Amino acid sequence: MSECPSVSCGEVSTNSSEEKTLKLESDKFALCQKLPEIEKRKEVREETEEEERRRRVYEYTSGEDDDYVRPDGTRRRTREEWALYYKQIKESEGFDVDPFPGTFEFGLTALTNFEEEGLIKCAKQAIEHFNKENNTSYEFVKIEKTTCIVAAGYWYNITFLANNYKVDDVEARTQTFQAKVWYGLRGDISVSLCRLKPAPS
Repeated sequence: MSECPSVSCGEVSTNSSEEKTLKLESDKFALCQKLPEIEKRKEVREETEEEERRRRVYEYTSGEDDDYVRPDGTRRRTREEWALYYKQIKESEGFDVDPFPGTFEFGLTALTNFEEEGLIKCAKQAIEHFNKENNTSYEFVKIEKTTCIVAAGYWYNITFLANNYKVDDVEARTQTFQAKVWYGLRGDISVSLCRLKPAPS
């Protein structure tokens, strides 16, 4: 009966360790080869999830309204209102955005009180800015619409009427203007834009 060759424990350990190292290197190489495909699949999945998320944001059912009511009685905008809000901002550059009664949200907000002293000062300074730029003589009449965003002060988008009494044509005297005005917490005012309201496209 032949005897099996004797192998020391040290030799078995060395061979086994080398085999494991080679296998790990092989697995690592195979994984590196697959990485581009894995990353591509991940990107496709993320894009699909983003499209699905956007689709869900603009879906709306009236049964969801109760989920938007806060304990203090105010409520968040519904998905339908958010969709309208962003549509109006895009189409009007932030000037013609409807108020949403009973809601409380951060971001651009439509105001309903046009008699606030600081707001009127902003409109008057805006028309002065326009007169200097265009050598005209318009005078502020009244505010028609305002939206505002708060950020260490107030960014106003003001739609207002102004008269040019030097124009003979009575109908041409009153014009509608749009202005973007910064009103700081210390009362400083900066006009970044004042223009005649563009005609509807």
